[in-house]
Amino acid sequence: MAADQTYDIREFPHDPQILSGQRYRNHLYYVAQLAIWLGNLYFVVRFLAVLFSAHTWQMWLMLLVEAIFLHQLLVIAASKVEKNGPRKKLRLQGNQNLPRVDVLLPCCGEDVDVILATVRAACSLDYPDSRFRVLVLDDGGSMALKEAVLDLRSQWNHLSYHSRGRQSGMVFAKSGNLNYALTTLQGETQPEFCAILDADSIPTPDFLRATLPHLLQSPDAALVSTRQYFSNLPKGDPLSQTRSHFYTCQNAALDVLGLAIDAGSGAVFRRNAVVQVGLYPTFSFSEDWQLSQILHGMGWRTFQVQEPLQYGLVPDLLTGHCAQQNRWNIGHAQQIPAMLSSDYKHYTRTLRWNIACNGFGIVAGEVGCFFGFLAVPLLFVSGQVIPTTSPSVVKAQTWLALGQVLIMWIYEYLQVVHNGFRSAPFAHLENKWLSGSNILAILRFYLVSDKPKGSSFVTGSTLNSWNQHALSRCRKLYQDLLKNGVFYNFALILATIWAVSYAIASVMTAHNDPTFTSLVSSIAFPPLLHICYLTLTNNWVPVAYILKPPHYPDRKSHPPIDSKRPFSRPETKNEAVLESRWPGVGKVRKDILHLGSRIEVQELTKL
Repeated sequence: MAADQTYDIREFPHDPQILSGQRYRNHLYYVAQLAIWLGNLYFVVRFLAVLFSAHTWQMWLMLLVEAIFLHQLLVIAASKVEKNGPRKKLRLQGNQNLPRVDVLLPCCGEDVDVILATVRAACSLDYPDSRFRVLVLDDGGSMALKEAVLDLRSQWNHLSYHSRGRQSGMVFAKSGNLNYALTTLQGETQPEFCAILDADSIPTPDFLRATLPHLLQSPDAALVSTRQYFSNLPKGDPLSQTRSHFYTCQNAALDVLGLAIDAGSGAVFRRNAVVQVGLYPTFSFSEDWQLSQILHGMGWRTFQVQEPLQYGLVPDLLTGHCAQQNRWNIGHAQQIPAMLSSDYKHYTRTLRWNIACNGFGIVAGEVGCFFGFLAVPLLFVSGQVIPTTSPSVVKAQTWLALGQVLIMWIYEYLQVVHNGFRSAPFAHLENKWLSGSNILAILRFYLVSDKPKGSSFVTGSTLNSWNQHALSRCRKLYQDLLKNGVFYNFALILATIWAVSYAIASVMTAHNDPTFTSLVSSIAFPPLLHICYLTLTNNWVPVAYILKPPHYPDRKSHPPIDSKRPFSRPETKNEAVLESRWPGVGKVRKDILHLGSRIEVQELTKL
């Protein structure tokens, strides 16, 4: 019997903002296709114009920088699949004969109170307690956490504590921790599905009922990931810590293809699929990302659900945010040497090649942005940046360039409207101001030490110095400017402004009445102005953060619910029934719903 006939799965309507954006779906698709064709034509014309002219290094550098920042082929091409619409909003009904699930909660040195909040929410899920277990996997070896979990077992007997001992600072500890659960702890009792929650990610009561249907209806699907929402996000999200572009644009498009990337916490997977592909990979710090690629290479599909089903915590210091980004990029860099070694010959050649190329592409993107930003002031002071062989050559390059930049801006705004969220144009470049820091972290990891010194790579660990808020303002400013590299961003902004001023003065001095050719071949070339805008706006982000540090709200503080656009409560049992079955769930549920209200109000006020 088919999976969707075995279980009672119901479909619910999407939120209004998602439905309203769908009317722009066809517009986005056709604009994306136009952008692809126009972009290809533009770069062919530009390449030939430079090649068959008295070219200079400035012209080749300009063409290279354009290729880095203007060619969005991968992002734009992904939008082609969005013609199928967003993923359905499903709910698993009933309580009889539901699949068994293990909720895995790996932790390593995070604050005990933070972990326990997640534990209580996980134990209180709207799911029969006879059909799921909560396994706390403590790699921090905390006796305080062990005792607290054992105390909670009197309230929830489907909760248990497990530890491999103190693994803090060990390489690949999280993937090893999860594999320990999938093998040693599940040796006798093997569930059909497993869910993963980070130590600070509080799930909503209907977390399992909202995610399992997508796997139950698709036997060839191995994993469903959920978009990550946060309860302590500062107003305006100045550091793009929500990664909204990734979730709502890139991963949403991959989801329709069945190729969504697992973003870590809040994932639910089919246990036999992960065991079949060799468990969690241990060659990278980004084990969730690489697991997705391995599953795809072995014929499994993966999905993403956009609904707010979990609420985590973002690093509330710039140092913590930088360290988190560094760790992710080190993880992507690790894909390359791992796939070139003989240790993974059990993967097919095609799979190894795809994983290695993916890692190389991500690292190359960081390198490209770093040198691309540096090249902007150099291009402004260098004078002529395009060939001026003839007036027709100048006009062809200029008008095609203007059309290419314009269609990209139109695409960016349509993408925002279609996906129902507010984002700055070209948000796929979010956190590229950190490209230099990420490259340095990769080099330090391979050339100096591949182990963290005196701390942990776990973002929320109290062992990390960036989670200790007792630093003086001067010490914190020193740390941000030098250790986090913001001095480089500040210097780059000043250099760019100076270069633009110098270029304008030079053109005006050389030409009392500047011609069209003299302007568009230097300071007024549309792509150069566009890339200058990207350089200034991206590198201003950390500078603005230091000049006006944002306020990170405490998880327990909740603003009033917006009566006009209230948080959509999931369809589930009423609180009285839940309270009778799970004592104490009422307070947990109320806290989670308040969190949902706060997150949705923040999201909607951005629209």
